[in-house]
Amino acid sequence: MINLHFYELFALLLTVSKRSPTIALVSLPHKDVAVMNRRYRHIVLQEQLTIDKIYSFHYTELNKNYVYSGEQHSFWEFLYVDKGEVEVTTDFTTFHLKQGEIIFYSPDEFHSLRCNQKTPPNVFIIAFDCESEAMRFFSRKAFSVGDEERKLLLLLLDEGAKLFKLPIIWPPGWKPDRTVHRLTKNEDPEFGCEQLIKIYLEALLIRLVRNNRAQTTPKAKLSSITKEKSKDELIDRIVDYLRLHLSEHPTQEQICTAFALSKTHLRAVFREHTDYGITEYIVKMRIDLAKQMIREETRNLTEIAEHLGYSSLHYFSRQFKKATGVSPSEYLKTMKARM
Repeated sequence: MINLHFYELFALLLTVSKRSPTIALVSLPHKDVAVMNRRYRHIVLQEQLTIDKIYSFHYTELNKNYVYSGEQHSFWEFLYVDKGEVEVTTDFTTFHLKQGEIIFYSPDEFHSLRCNQKTPPNVFIIAFDCESEAMRFFSRKAFSVGDEERKLLLLLLDEGAKLFKLPIIWPPGWKPDRTVHRLTKNEDPEFGCEQLIKIYLEALLIRLVRNNRAQTTPKAKLSSITKEKSKDELIDRIVDYLRLHLSEHPTQEQICTAFALSKTHLRAVFREHTDYGITEYIVKMRIDLAKQMIREETRNLTEIAEHLGYSSLHYFSRQFKKATGVSPSEYLKTMKARM
């Protein structure tokens, strides 16, 4: 038993051997503490953007005819267009946002939204408190999001799904009412979810500030990113190939032939960059496209099933419900109820 009256500092001693690594807690006597204090100086880390409250957090699939009449509130909010297009009107101007663009609403700034009646969008919205002076940079601005920011948005959404009960698809006939819709935590979220959301959100804001300030001198790119960039480009090409041949049920053998890859390499690199297996990803792409086509309302469900290469409407409906929790017809009713 260590007597805390005699020892004031503890250190971890890690011994690594080929057979078994060991770790031990080592106490340092008071005299050693004094020596270390003279040797080391600490610095206080400054925070230029600090977020500690979130008011809303949701990823929403909207009908192509959806119109939101607008609101204003005393906190910040951003809207990211993950798919499709939207038109946003604020106190100052109107923005036409496309896929991959993000807009920020300042506190007490009125904002409304409408879809373009052609392409049904998916949007990711977070409302939060931030009193940092640096937030003025985001006032009345919209930005195009780069790869690193997209990764942070994906991490945010992933942690949010662990922490909150997200109404990604609202029940049929239910219209969202902001006076009753509140964030609800899951009963047993994973360790550290709230802190990671704070970290990822602050990192997203910092990257947007850095990347959108005028650069006086070009930044040199590190050679170590070349390999990672080439992997990203390969995945993009594979995804484009899958999208082009989606209705043809492309096999792994066909994909390997098209890109001169072994099955082992294909599976490893694809899962590393997407967190999906090839077959899982193809199913996801089909369901995502099916939801878009349902919201476009230019084809009936039978035509959509045929277009996506399903052998029958029954098989399409079964796979759709397995992926989303609702049938295609229920999903259509939900979208119409939210117009």
